[in-house]
Amino acid sequence: MRKLTTAIGLTLAAISASLVLAQAPAAPTAPAQIPRYALDAVIDPAARTLDTRATLDLPPSMAGQAIEFLLAAPLQVLESEPAVQRLAAGEGRGFSGINGSSDAMTKAGRAVRYRVQLPAGGRRLTLHYKGRIDFGFETPGQEYARGFNETAGVIRDDGIYLAGSTLWYPYLGESLFTFELSAKAPDGWQLVSPGSGTARDAQGVARWRSDTPLDELHIVGGPLTRYSRAAGAVTAEVYLRKPDDALAAKYLESTARNLEMYRSLIGTYPYEKFALVENFWETGYGMPSFTLLGPQIIRFPFILTSSYPHEILHNWWGNGVFVDYASGNWCEGLTAYLADHLYKEQQSQGAEYRRDTLRKYRDFVKEGRDFPLTEFRSRHSPATEAVGYGKALMTFHMVRRQVGDEAYARGLQRFYREQRGRRASFDDLARAQGAAASTDLTPFFRQWVTRPGAPDLRVADVGTTLAGDAVIVHGVLRQAQ
Repeated sequence: MRKLTTAIGLTLAAISASLVLAQAPAAPTAPAQIPRYALDAVIDPAARTLDTRATLDLPPSMAGQAIEFLLAAPLQVLESEPAVQRLAAGEGRGFSGINGSSDAMTKAGRAVRYRVQLPAGGRRLTLHYKGRIDFGFETPGQEYARGFNETAGVIRDDGIYLAGSTLWYPYLGESLFTFELSAKAPDGWQLVSPGSGTARDAQGVARWRSDTPLDELHIVGGPLTRYSRAAGAVTAEVYLRKPDDALAAKYLESTARNLEMYRSLIGTYPYEKFALVENFWETGYGMPSFTLLGPQIIRFPFILTSSYPHEILHNWWGNGVFVDYASGNWCEGLTAYLADHLYKEQQSQGAEYRRDTLRKYRDFVKEGRDFPLTEFRSRHSPATEAVGYGKALMTFHMVRRQVGDEAYARGLQRFYREQRGRRASFDDLARAQGAAASTDLTPFFRQWVTRPGAPDLRVADVGTTLAGDAVIVHGVLRQAQ
């Protein structure tokens, strides 16, 4: 089989130009059919408070309905139109995303559910709320040594981290949405959010918007220095906590190179910018149109050919085509395959990478820790990583071997073209790959995605036979299940 790495530079680039780039990807979900947020926020790091005025314009299907939403418990609703009703504590499904979820928030009573009755024909909700956001940091269990400290959300003197899992904006459920945001912060601060805009304008206000659907809205930043350059039609940006021209130049160049590689392989980049933002603690997060990496991480030279391409690629898988979490998270395995594994394959180390992936599955997925890929949501232990990343990666590698490089690339392009701006499942991926290869891959995906386990292969009756100057090794390879 030809190497996919070689094809990216030659064959696949040509395929992409003829099959994808000549056609615009399918339009994302029509904005009129999803909510739109207009948010005006004031951030006070000294008091650790967030003061927000929010206007939600809801789609016609929600007009006149009773609407429920979640909001972080420390945020007190000061005004609302129509009036909102605070509901009693109870079970509620919170945010799920590629960087985490709000399950811990809802289970710990840190989230409040509200209900509002819209008037007949009414589709607008306005809110004014304020509160202190400082949920602190938690260390993952000791068994997961690679885990970073995590937080549901913080506002501190040295920076801000607000995510979908913070529930800092009214969370309506699994619906995608568009937004426009203005956020005021202290002098010297830069605030980054998805989409296009500025981290600080002449009035000291960050202004961001996205007419491309999103499933999560972040505000991150602090006292940062901005660098930028053009990367084709995209603006590459770097935000550092201390000025470092040489470091910024490396990341700007890497951004341009990776955007072009994945544009050629998959399709048009879905946003107008990609930014590296240096965080104030160690993280490795990929958000729509930017990544949030820790201060030590960004200074490791190997990150430029490992974690960084992974986070850039998430803008196609996870933040371009979104995950239908109820049916399993496919995007981490696919991103690892086309970033971490692909870079190793370019260095003729793909087989070693796959062997290490299989070794991790063998070592960490013990009895009682295995589960099907349809149950994978996010990584929180070695076992969940070995399944959700490793087994999924090997599944996609087997698909590629079965259909060949060219059909595999066409399948990726078709999946992106059909599902961009929507939530997608393993089934959607199977259909796209199968259609591109003119074969039915549903049975293949069903056995690898809906069932736990992996083949248990045994070697028996091994021997050798001399044939002239050659030694022939013979034996029986059995699948033990």
